[in-house]
Amino acid sequence: MSKLPPLGLYVHYPFCRRKCPYCDFNSYPKARFSSQVSDGAYTKALLRELEAALPLLTGRRFISVFLGGGTPSLWPLEDLSAFLAKLQALDLLSPQAEISMEVNPGTAADVAYFKELRALGVNRLSIGVQSFDDKALRSLGRIHDAKQAQQSCAAAREAGFLRLNLDIMHGLPGQDEAAALRDLDYASRYATHLSWYELTLEEDSYFGAHPPVLPDEDTLAQIEEQGFALLQELGFKRYEISGFTREQPCVHNLNYWRFGDYLGLGAGAHSKISRISPHTSSIEVLRHANPALPDAYLSAVQQDVHAMLYSAATAFAPVAAADLPFEYMLNRLRLFESVPVAEYEAYTGLSFVPLLQTLKPALDDGLVTLSADGSKLNVTATGHRLLNSVLELFLNA
Repeated sequence: MSKLPPLGLYVHYPFCRRKCPYCDFNSYPKARFSSQVSDGAYTKALLRELEAALPLLTGRRFISVFLGGGTPSLWPLEDLSAFLAKLQALDLLSPQAEISMEVNPGTAADVAYFKELRALGVNRLSIGVQSFDDKALRSLGRIHDAKQAQQSCAAAREAGFLRLNLDIMHGLPGQDEAAALRDLDYASRYATHLSWYELTLEEDSYFGAHPPVLPDEDTLAQIEEQGFALLQELGFKRYEISGFTREQPCVHNLNYWRFGDYLGLGAGAHSKISRISPHTSSIEVLRHANPALPDAYLSAVQQDVHAMLYSAATAFAPVAAADLPFEYMLNRLRLFESVPVAEYEAYTGLSFVPLLQTLKPALDDGLVTLSADGSKLNVTATGHRLLNSVLELFLNA
């Protein structure tokens, strides 16, 4: 039977001090838009968009809020406070909702600042450290150094943040196995959660056009193998392709990977919202994306936020039933846990039976398995290493 999945909220703050050369996110140096998009105006636009989307959220509350970017630690506290206060006033937060915020160590290394964030209701931080090595940080174009990274992490802990994610990259220019493992050792002194992932050269980034020299394949493989072993030794459990935790997993990200719903507010933000038809009782999955440029987003909201959300050109549009199996599996198979067949059927409104034929090559090759009673799908260790091969089966179905 179809049912609505949990609902999260993503809020995009698109500004940063400067663009990192590896970054292809929807982010922009703040100075570029300083004369066009003030923080106050941007915050008001977020609030208008939130209110316009309320009809889509009837009877639902957010289990998580993620303040991402860009560099949300550049967002003035008075504006952040106004936004979070509105969520409370509208009674949109579930009890014990996770409220995460991304922080750049180059903009936040002060205990008092982190205490103010806690007072506003932020209860989880994600600090974009990337490395604790000065040479590596310079190669990545980061605005902070190793000392600031350590100060930011220590200040967050001192301020009372019990849930702290650190973003750490490996496979950096000139990095060897020892340097990569040192980063993990440093990170483990502060973090309860780690996002540990390999640097990739994205096509739309500066590095994509001007690629640096990266470690060879043998070194990368050795870094991963030794890194996974060290993380396990340090008490981190791998629950997702690049997610490791000593405590509970990130609620917001877990909701993404379990094909949950999320409302995205802000420039370039994406949304996925499910609804159940009152006529057929079947589930419908809707998607929407906002204008990417901050000034274009602000203009769209100021002119007619309702049209931006519901007009034919940019409306929440239903995902075709034929695309749902791939969309579901693209997210769900990232997790190191069983996939309940009943969940697939509830969140997509589709029968799982046709997927048995789609999955046959992966089942035959030992990349996935089905439980004896047919109620759960599992990806094997080999399947996780060759996950793209499994996902391609759904693209070709």
